[in-house]
Amino acid sequence: MTRDLRDRSRISAEQGTATASSDTRLPAYAVPVDEEGITRARALAAGLKTRLQSSQQPAPVVEAAYLLSEARDQDCPLLERIRILGLLASVLDHYFVDRAPALSEEEQGEIAASLDPLLQQSYVELREKLLPALSAENGIEVRRPHELTIGHREYLRGFFRQQLYPMLTPLAVDPGHPFPFISSQSINLLVHLSSPDLGMGPLSYARIKVPRLMSRFVSIPSPAKRRLYIWSEDAVTSFLDELFPGMQIESVFLFRVLRASGGSRNGDELEAQSRGFRHQQLSSPVVRLEVETSMPDSVVEWLSSNLRVPLQLCFRSYGPLALFQLVDLANLAHPLE
Repeated sequence: MTRDLRDRSRISAEQGTATASSDTRLPAYAVPVDEEGITRARALAAGLKTRLQSSQQPAPVVEAAYLLSEARDQDCPLLERIRILGLLASVLDHYFVDRAPALSEEEQGEIAASLDPLLQQSYVELREKLLPALSAENGIEVRRPHELTIGHREYLRGFFRQQLYPMLTPLAVDPGHPFPFISSQSINLLVHLSSPDLGMGPLSYARIKVPRLMSRFVSIPSPAKRRLYIWSEDAVTSFLDELFPGMQIESVFLFRVLRASGGSRNGDELEAQSRGFRHQQLSSPVVRLEVETSMPDSVVEWLSSNLRVPLQLCFRSYGPLALFQLVDLANLAHPLE
């Protein structure tokens, strides 16, 4: 997978990446375009190549372990450590989408079982080391809803009503409505509702997709020299009462799917492809289901059944989903030229 990593690492203007020369490709963790940053990026790629050549483990496991160790290196600049952790998530997404579908179910299961502990360790590193250091060194805090003041919540409610509400479309999931199509890479809310005023018990679920057009990190006004953000999914989850007036919200769970990128398509599928990206994925199987750790087993099994993904490819995440977007957080502290 080294070649895949390099192929996906050519720096683009959007990602803020940099190419030292026409024949040099660097990992896309969005380092500033300077000689020191280029040197570190080259060293990262060279170290990964050496590790892959000397290990007998599957390539994605080697890559994840190596990048995690680099993200933990306290001699590495903080913002690069955050970017490397985002790169780890990006590399593994690529593996599940592009490489895993070609493997047998047994091979997929074995590799997934080896990757899961490394991913959980990355959440711990982010929560216990990197985010506190980002606050201390750069004045940037990423808070959860229970850590916000009343003033912060009032601001966010106004933001929700003006910016988010128009982009949200809850879809009912019950015997009268088919399970909705879940696009690859999307972050979704599974909301369980009841209607006590009507004397009804728990109703079926509603699914809400977190809009991709919004930033993953929503800014909240804060005192000078401090910058405060909240995860985009928390900005949606905090005000679901606006979407379901008169309903009781019993529970809310986050989940995310990855779909295979390739596969043969027949004539009907090719026609669907021409109608847009969403239709390209209709025949692509789900190759990974991520859920937050609090989701009950029964709900995980229900999702697994509806998405037609084996339980061995369902994972509980002890932190925010889609960590590849950590590069955006690093760039908030050190915007690229």
